[in-house]
Amino acid sequence: MSLLFDVWLVMSLASRLLDDALAGSGLTGDDFGMYSLVRRFGPVTPSQLSRWTGMGATTVSAYLKRIEARGHAQRTPNPADRRSYLIGLSSDGVATHDAATAAFLAAMHTLAPAFQPDSLDERLALQRLDTALRDATGMDPRPYTVTGDIGENAESRRLSYRGEPLNTEQERLVRHYIDFVRAQPVDDRP
Repeated sequence: MSLLFDVWLVMSLASRLLDDALAGSGLTGDDFGMYSLVRRFGPVTPSQLSRWTGMGATTVSAYLKRIEARGHAQRTPNPADRRSYLIGLSSDGVATHDAATAAFLAAMHTLAPAFQPDSLDERLALQRLDTALRDATGMDPRPYTVTGDIGENAESRRLSYRGEPLNTEQERLVRHYIDFVRAQPVDDRP
């Protein structure tokens, strides 16, 4: 076996966890991922989605057709290239993504106990693997980066709180809320 096979196994298990968690939302794990990219970084061209995900153009096109058929996408002309278009989520698409986010976060929290106090070290290791795979396949860099140093003292990454100590359930709820806040789109406009 090899690192690449390990990645395939992890990918398959993650897909199963997400598909099961999102079953009631009408979205698959792959749908949720595509909605998340389009919502956070859109409007974006289909070819850029292909370069970020490593999916073939026809696979991305099939996803976008499904999103459009549901009424969850808005297509606009690309001002930089008249031959292409930009795709963004419609208000119904945003609402569907919002509704599915609770199920996504619940699935994420089933893994949380294995990565306490947080998952920064694991995310940084995955980012290094992601970079190596992108280099090997000639794909664009991912549209975001995880920052921090592996081995950094976990205490220095914690939020400070001066009140009475939280019990385990209260700490779980605070972490759940932090993850909810992190999942919200960030408006970087001044």
